[in-house]
Amino acid sequence: MQRYISLRKTPCILIAIFWFVTMAMLIMRHFGPAAIKLTLYESAIPKFLFEESWMGAYLKGEKIGYAHKKVTGHNNRYTISETLKVRIKMMGVEKTIETILDAETDERFRLLSFIFKLQGDVPLEIKGRVEGNTLIASVNAGGMTSVQTLPLKETPSLSLAMIPNILSEGLGPGGKLSIPVIDPMTLSQEDMKIEVIEKDPIISMGKKQNAYKIKGSFKGIETYLWITEKGEVLREESPMGFVLVKETKGQAMQPGKSSLDLITQIAIPVNAALPSEAVYLKVKLSGVDLKGLELDGGRQALKGDILEIKKEALNSKFEIRNSKFKTDEYLRDTTFIQSKDPAIVSLAKDIVGGEKDMLKMAGLIHEWVYKNIEKVPTISMPMATEVLRARQGDCNELTILFTALARAAGIPARIAVGLTYRDGFFYYHAWPEVYLSEWIAIDPTLGQFPADASHIRLLTGDIDKQLNLLTVIGRLNMEVLAYR
Repeated sequence: MQRYISLRKTPCILIAIFWFVTMAMLIMRHFGPAAIKLTLYESAIPKFLFEESWMGAYLKGEKIGYAHKKVTGHNNRYTISETLKVRIKMMGVEKTIETILDAETDERFRLLSFIFKLQGDVPLEIKGRVEGNTLIASVNAGGMTSVQTLPLKETPSLSLAMIPNILSEGLGPGGKLSIPVIDPMTLSQEDMKIEVIEKDPIISMGKKQNAYKIKGSFKGIETYLWITEKGEVLREESPMGFVLVKETKGQAMQPGKSSLDLITQIAIPVNAALPSEAVYLKVKLSGVDLKGLELDGGRQALKGDILEIKKEALNSKFEIRNSKFKTDEYLRDTTFIQSKDPAIVSLAKDIVGGEKDMLKMAGLIHEWVYKNIEKVPTISMPMATEVLRARQGDCNELTILFTALARAAGIPARIAVGLTYRDGFFYYHAWPEVYLSEWIAIDPTLGQFPADASHIRLLTGDIDKQLNLLTVIGRLNMEVLAYR
């Protein structure tokens, strides 16, 4: 018998993926794949960087896990191994999540190959190798594999070299660096901005140590670290209260148990009880810079800090009639939205049959996904083919699968991420939108076609763009002004 779990009772855990990506970035920022030019500073690399290091992982002061790094050398090559393992409560259920990164470099730390693993409810493995100025990667999720290529800005090396570069620049307040970084989880490459903020002595390993506070900014996400004059990392902080602290092996591996539920910690309380199928919502937003968000357009209208949302009325036939609208981006096959996979294409044809009306086609796909995918909270980086095989997931998985099926059927579709209402709070959520002369929001997780007005779109795009949600989590505030 099919089991359904509604967001009205159980919010999906989209944000858990973004949180863990950020936690993994903390250690990979220093020792993970990156593109950086090593000049003549190899001699400045501190010897302790080639020794095992351990850090305890904490959520708002509570121990939740550890991070471990080891660097070994053989035949003019280096192997850098990184592990981050945490146990965290999500929606009342404890989940164990682990990332493992093994990277091989040449003697100048230029990246040759890597294997990245995310162990959650659905295992994810990414294998990459560098050929010239191209990174070739195979992505395997739950046994389903996709091969992708990424053009590189520079010959990649490991950002293990970041610290000696900072040292070579003098390591003083105001010092800045820019490093092109490869994110193995999203196979994207962007610059990371590094800035030395101030001298800031801290207590580490039971004693006071002189340190410099350094800020790293990646895709608008800010993280902080404290390092000694020799370049030893003592502490790192990321958004949402996650911290890594240098410890002994025994201290780091000491088990912890968080009493805080990650999902409820980041929910946004509001001053009104909304109806289950709101058709209109007006809210005032504060606490974050709204310019980088996709709040205005379609059913959403933003004026200053006031946002109005109107549920679409599907009482007329929609069609793609805007000749200036480019549909290619919203029909293409991607690493996670595999719209050209034979199984996806075949199923899309079976679902829509001989129907030609695109609104009705979208409705048929929405109904199939809602009825045939079991609603289960899932820790994964979802791929459409894996969701189709497993037939279960939460808002991430259902949205990915719907988007792939819609594109396979010739319907332009994209992923929206933002917030939706439940019991006095707005929770982070994901849902698809289809373009039928205008963008129409739908929600196969909740069975809403179209989605109600309590769906507040913040961003659209694949996983790499969705990470920008971390720039607003914990900072965004909301006041309900009107609804019906």
